[in-house]
Amino acid sequence: MRAPIERPSLAWRGFVIAGIGSLEVLSFSDRAWEWWEDNVTDTVPRSTVRAMLAGTVALHLTESLVARRWAHNGGVAHPRAWTRTTFVYGFPELRLLRREIAAVRS
Repeated sequence: MRAPIERPSLAWRGFVIAGIGSLEVLSFSDRAWEWWEDNVTDTVPRSTVRAMLAGTVALHLTESLVARRWAHNGGVAHPRAWTRTTFVYGFPELRLLRREIAAVRS
């Protein structure tokens, strides 16, 4: 019987969710942005935060498309799940997917 599918560490998952969530809130909430400027820093323009969010989404989308292709070509179970989790958590999922493909092929 195969071992359960690995997932990125809880710390990584928390970091990604908190980081991307913070970028989203700061990008779209005027109230949160005002708080940020008053209490944290006003040296980073909001346009930079929005660009960081857009870049992060673009990178994660690209990674998820790579995962989709690898999962389909690698014959692993649940390629859609690999695609979704890679979109959310990023490159650690690709590393785990490569291991999964190697296990399926052996």
